Amino acid sequence: MKSHVAIVRCPTYDYPQVLAGVRAVLEPLGGMKSFVKRGDRVLLKPNLLSGKHPDRCVTTHPSIVKAVAQLVQETGGIPAIGDSPAVGSVRRVAAQAGIAEVADAMGCPLVEFKGVAEIRTDEAYIFRRFELARTVLEADVVINLPKVKTHSQTLLTLGVKNIFGCIPGMRKAQWHLKAGTDHSYFAGMLAELCQIVKPALSIVDGVIGMEGDGPGNGEPRPLGLIVAGENPFALDTTICRIIGVSPDELLTIQAARQRGFEGTDPGQIEVLGHSVEDAAVAPFRLPARFDVQWNLPGFLKRPLKDILTPKPIVDRGLCKVCGACAEVCPPQAIALTDKRVEIDYHTCLRCYCCQEVCPEGAVRLQKGWVRRLVS
Repeated sequence: MKSHVAIVRCPTYDYPQVLAGVRAVLEPLGGMKSFVKRGDRVLLKPNLLSGKHPDRCVTTHPSIVKAVAQLVQETGGIPAIGDSPAVGSVRRVAAQAGIAEVADAMGCPLVEFKGVAEIRTDEAYIFRRFELARTVLEADVVINLPKVKTHSQTLLTLGVKNIFGCIPGMRKAQWHLKAGTDHSYFAGMLAELCQIVKPALSIVDGVIGMEGDGPGNGEPRPLGLIVAGENPFALDTTICRIIGVSPDELLTIQAARQRGFEGTDPGQIEVLGHSVEDAAVAPFRLPARFDVQWNLPGFLKRPLKDILTPKPIVDRGLCKVCGACAEVCPPQAIALTDKRVEIDYHTCLRCYCCQEVCPEGAVRLQKGWVRRLVS
């Protein structure tokens, strides 16, 4: 069965243009009425990684969230906005990202992902147990609102990766601790989680994306696009083609294909609206990343990790010693000593959570010395 992905142009975040763009991208998919019925409780799941101004392009733009909320209300649905930011409450992060103002204006509650429900999977899944935000499971409809960004651990954060926010609070750090040393293992977890949550619709903010050392400290990259579809794997495959990345490079797509999930074969994806060729841009500048995943003994893997994989380093001139990096670090490899941030590289997983959440952009990735020599 074919998966459908729709693409429209939207060159600005001016609200009338965004609203028209969201309407237009949903039209070939049957409109919002195909996904939301009167009285449905609809959870809007934006990317609320951290509390940064919309101009930084770290979070889903408030205009996108507002347009989707308006269309849900027009259809008779009851929208709420929820996520589990890496650091800070959803209200504080949403206020800094401009989304709390949208929630208040639209009468949409901002939902903190606190209550947890356990999901047990069957033998078709490798991961047999997940703890999800109860709010996600109680919603009649989940609408996924990711942003087009690079990601230092997973290469890109798009529709599939955005669902990781449905795991609340420090439980995300536990997954990083469990899976962060093997990026393929982590990607498999993300693919299965997305298949379990199964958002009814994903609408991607591609008006201005992020390239370079995303997802928190890359550079804005104008794309002028809104992309939507029912299948997040098909959506991510299509966006990869737009930004000049082979879908085969995205580990979440590899994991989904290995598991037989639909949406990973470009030949089975029907693109509506603008074609991929019309929407294509010059290739994204990707993050400095290199995976060490060989089945080697620990005494060999550790030195190989040190010489090949990028490590996070702290720019002392930018660092305000706020402690966000230490708070989010899964293996607790970061300590604040004498008003400085110190990283224990023997303990560091190279999951780059510290780089994701640093509000000052003070954590950057330094290539291993072999890669620096080759460069």
